[in-house]
This record gives sequence, C-alpha cells and structure tokens, in this order.
Amino acid sequence: MQIYVDVHAEHDGNGTKQLPFKRIQEAAAIARPGDLVKVMPGVYRESVDPRFTGTKDKPILYQAVKQNLTIITGAEKINDWEPVGVDVWRTVIANQRFGKYNPYTTHVQTDGDFQHTGEVFLNNRALYEVDSLAKVKAPKMGTINQNPERQYVWYTCQDQKMNTTVIYANFQGKDPNRSNVEVTFRETCFYPQQAQIDYLVLSGFTLTKAASRWAGDDYNKAVVGTNHAQGWKILNCNVSHAKCAGISLGRYPVVPADKELKGHPVKHYIKNNRIFDCGQAGVLGVDGNPAPVIEHNHFFRINTRFNLVGETVSAINLLPAIGAKILRNCIHDCTRGIWLGGRVEKTQVSRNLMYNNSLPGDFKLTDKNQQDLLARLGEDIQVENSVGLTTIDNNFLLSDCALRLESYEILLTHNLINGRVAWQSNQAEQSGDLLYHRINQGDAQNKLTSYFYNNLFVKKELRSAMKALIGKQVDQHHKKLGQAEGPNKFFTTRDNQLVRLNANKEGNCFVGTTRPVKLVVENRRRGFFLKGDLSQVLAEDICRLLTMVGQKSARTIDTDFAGHHREGYRVTPGPLDHKAEYTSCLFRAMA
Repeated sequence: MQIYVDVHAEHDGNGTKQLPFKRIQEAAAIARPGDLVKVMPGVYRESVDPRFTGTKDKPILYQAVKQNLTIITGAEKINDWEPVGVDVWRTVIANQRFGKYNPYTTHVQTDGDFQHTGEVFLNNRALYEVDSLAKVKAPKMGTINQNPERQYVWYTCQDQKMNTTVIYANFQGKDPNRSNVEVTFRETCFYPQQAQIDYLVLSGFTLTKAASRWAGDDYNKAVVGTNHAQGWKILNCNVSHAKCAGISLGRYPVVPADKELKGHPVKHYIKNNRIFDCGQAGVLGVDGNPAPVIEHNHFFRINTRFNLVGETVSAINLLPAIGAKILRNCIHDCTRGIWLGGRVEKTQVSRNLMYNNSLPGDFKLTDKNQQDLLARLGEDIQVENSVGLTTIDNNFLLSDCALRLESYEILLTHNLINGRVAWQSNQAEQSGDLLYHRINQGDAQNKLTSYFYNNLFVKKELRSAMKALIGKQVDQHHKKLGQAEGPNKFFTTRDNQLVRLNANKEGNCFVGTTRPVKLVVENRRRGFFLKGDLSQVLAEDICRLLTMVGQKSARTIDTDFAGHHREGYRVTPGPLDHKAEYTSCLFRAMA
C-alpha cells in the first residue's frame, strides 16, 4: 500500500493520493510491512514515531518525493522577541508548549554542566549558550580561537511563578523578528519509542535540529535513532544541526555469542548521506549494532563549535565494531574522524578521504586553554582494543594527527598518510621525530602483531602550536604511565624502541624528507580534488602485492582507492596504483 503525506494539503485526509495526510506521524501510525510512505516537499515540524516493524523481505519505506526538499525538524519559529537592552532580546514560552520534554530544563550531560539540550538558531547557525544574563549582555571570545560567532549567545532560565521558559539572546545587531530564528522543541526527528522496530528505510529526507542529550550506553536518542532495532537503511538524507548525535544506531537487546557473526543482528546501512553540524557525533553506535555498513557519506563540521567535549566525539563512533565496514566516505573539518573501540573485530576502514580533522588553524596554546585543547586534540582514525584483525586500507589520511592506534592486530596498508602517527601497541607513547613509529614484533603476552605494508608517508611540517600541544599530550601520557600500578603497569619489551618503518616493514615509502611536498584538498563544484606535486616524487610498481593468510581464508589487497584492480605482482605504495590518478576527483559532490 502507498500512503501519501503533504503538509500543504488543504484538509486532513486519509492518506490517499487525493486526500493525503498532513503529518508524517499519521502515516507512521498505520504503515505496515511492505508499505511505501511518500512524503511531499515541505517543512514538517514534528517528531516521527514509527509504530510497526517491517520484515526482511518487506521493509517499510519512508520516501521523500523530492530529495532533501522534505524537511523534518525539531525546531519551531519564534518571532515574538522583545528588546531588553543593546542587542539583547527576550522571548517567553509557556512550558506547556513543550509537552513532556522541555529542552530548556534538560541538561546535555549529568555532570553538572550548565548547557541544555535546547538550541537557538539564527539563519540556520546555532548560537552559543552561556550561563548568565551578564554574558549575553557582554559576550566574550572562546578559549580555543578567535571565532566571531562566539559572540552570538543565549541564556535561559525558568519563571517558576508563571511556569514559563525565558530565553535571552544577543543577535549582534540583527532583528530576530525580521530574521529566520528558530528554537528547538523536540528531542528527536525520527525515532521509534518502542524498541526493536526493525527493517525501516528512510530515503531522501532532510532531518535537522533535534534537542537530544549526550548519547551513551544508557541513552541512544539522536536526530535519527534506531532504538535497539536491526536492518535499517538510511539513504540519501541530510542529517544536521544535532545538539549531540546525528544518527544513533542504538543497541540490540540480544547480544550474540557467535564470534563468526552468524548470530549478529542484521546490519544497518548508512549510505549517500550528508551529515554535518552535530555537537557530539555524526553516526554513533555506543553499544550499538556492531556491524553497520557506513558507505559514501559526507561528514563535516562535527563537534567543531567546541562547546561540548567527551570521549565519544567523532564523525563516526562505534563501540563495539564487529564486522563493521566504513567505506568511501569523505570526512573533513571535524574534531575527530573515526573512533573505534570497546571491541574491534573484523572491521574494515577502506577508501575514505579524510582531512582537516584537527584543531582550527588559528588556535593558540596558553596555560589557561591547554586542557581544553588537549581534550579536543583528535585525529583521522583512532582504534582501541582490536581483538581480530582490523583492516585500514586505501585511505587518504591528511590531518595533522592522522592515526592513533592503541591496539594490536591492525593491518595498515596502501594508505597515504600526511600527518602524525601514534602507534601505542604496548600503551607506551613515543616521542621525537614525527615520522617515527613503534613497531611491534611480538611480546611476552602472546599478542598478535600489527602489520604496516605499502603505505605512502608524506612528511608534514606541523604548526608550531600543534607541535607544542602534542608535546604536552606526550608528557601527560608518560605521567599516567608512572602512576600506574598492579595489572595496569605497562610492560617494556624489545619492540619498545623508535624505528623507521621503511627499515622494518617492506614496501612503506617516505617522501618529503629531502624536499617539501605540499598536499591540499580542494572542494570544487564537481567534488574533492587533491592538489600538490606528489606525482613528481612518487615511483610506481616498487612494492609487492599483499596477501594476508588467516586461519580460515586468505585475502588479497588488490583493489585501490578508485576501485581499480591492482594488476601484476608489483604495485605502487599508497591508495592509488597509478600516480596520474592523484589529479582525478577523489569524492563526488553530493546534493
């Protein structure tokens, strides 16, 4: 059955094409396995709660008729602001308008931080919350960098006598009653309140401005959340402006014991989406579905407002990641690109373009902001606790801090790495030259080794402030090591030494040590391109084709970043087998 929804319909209908529903929730309340919910363009100010599960053969499909022109938002327009001072405005909202969930009495985290889940937007840009009216009247710059947007601020309080929420905001001279000003009202945009609503397809929507809390193992709501379900597909959507998480995969209640993945929940597919402007994470799987396929998505501006801080901050964050596949994504201008931890097994991170996942270029290190900066010092990829071979192959890792590998059992092959690498295979931090890495050759604990093959390392001269900050990070890590006791005491073996990769692992190639090689990613209209003179210093066909033999199967790494087959016995280090391809488009622009 096809069910139609059109917010512009003249009257409430019955879901037919001639008399469509006006709200998506009306369709979500009746859609059954095999049904198609077709939603016309428009702005739908509601939170959709699907009531029925689909099946593997007959999923329920929610489809926007015109891609990205159907908007589900958790915000409401507010145009009754009154001036109360120079550039300061006030609005008063009756608490009954919020229903059971008031974002302006709900805090993001429960650790005493003042920030609420609510948000104030001016022309689709979120203002910064402050903890007093005085700071609204006289806003200050942030501690990380001199971003003028930090002066657009708001503050909220409760009028207990009138049972209202009062919001004060500084719009820096703009009249909010003549501008597009919205405040968030709803906790989610698309989220089943009942757990295990399986096999749903969400296609072509724009989902934005949800007031959810910090997602974790006890709370899994987001702009879009699966709530312990399996088999969802989220395709061709724009997911943005989340206070915390954009997409939460939730946790499936039955934890499978089969290590070969046969008993695991059916994978979620997250494909061809644009996910941006989220405070905590783009895709989050804390105790979530462990084996999602996250493919060909564009992530940017995740946690870059620096108003929220926590361990689960990244564009993609999976805990655990068992059989997960993270393929062909473009991730840039985030605090961190990918974080995998808890239990990482048989996971593949392949053919991704990652750059500028670091602190802003104009940050300055001071005694006052040192801890804030260290808390936000991220990298393209961080892996903890890999217990089955984790494959990281054919990626462009171009951020200042490219890799942080705090684990054994990692295969790193055919990557272009233009940033710092920290491999802490025995949890000890290295120091010295930024092109040095710790190579593990086995130890007394009988852990499997990690393997670095056929990677292309391009030396990067880091900013002086970044070098100083990395030095502070190393110092603090060594201090923690000295304080460790008992079973947490870290051991030292013969592999605990600084060695160059190209002297220890066959096929890794270093360039840029004798002459600088500058690499810059350009975001053009047609897509993302790499600009630089890499082809002038790179030699082709100087490495051997890599085959990994496991307990039950052998795998040959014979496909490059562009999807081309690596032919012959000799191959080129790095993600592309032919150096001429470094001038081609690396990631196509998405609508």
